[in-house]
Amino acid sequence: MITVMGFIANKEKNFQRYLEKHFGIRLPETTEMFYAKGVRISSKGLKKSHINGELGYAACDAGFNPTNAFIQNFGHLADKNAIDLSREEAVLFASGKDLPADIGKTNKFMVLRYKGFTVGLGYYDKEKKRIINRIPEKRRRVIINEI
Repeated sequence: MITVMGFIANKEKNFQRYLEKHFGIRLPETTEMFYAKGVRISSKGLKKSHINGELGYAACDAGFNPTNAFIQNFGHLADKNAIDLSREEAVLFASGKDLPADIGKTNKFMVLRYKGFTVGLGYYDKEKKRIINRIPEKRRRVIINEI
């Protein structure tokens, strides 16, 4: 394994380290991350199957920011940088609204949950004192129906 300036040259390992450090997420043994046009995640048994023409699904963007799909599947494992919402807040967030918040002096990604259900990914903006909604519009109706 090659290390450059403290970073492991393996992108999926870097993302896994980020998940553990930032969210406290340790992935189940049955999952596997790999690199194929970006960091992707799959069940070890399904790695060879194609989902929407791709192997697995995208776990993060080029800047290692988790995708909403990844957080909705694994956000329940987060024990850091996670917020439990009221039903009203969860419905607002799932419908695409940002939430007012004053949760520190650092901009950061947050997992937002309601009664154990991961609503989605938000980005805390310390200047605006808001959690910026990162849920794709096409996913919002499905999430609202689950709340």
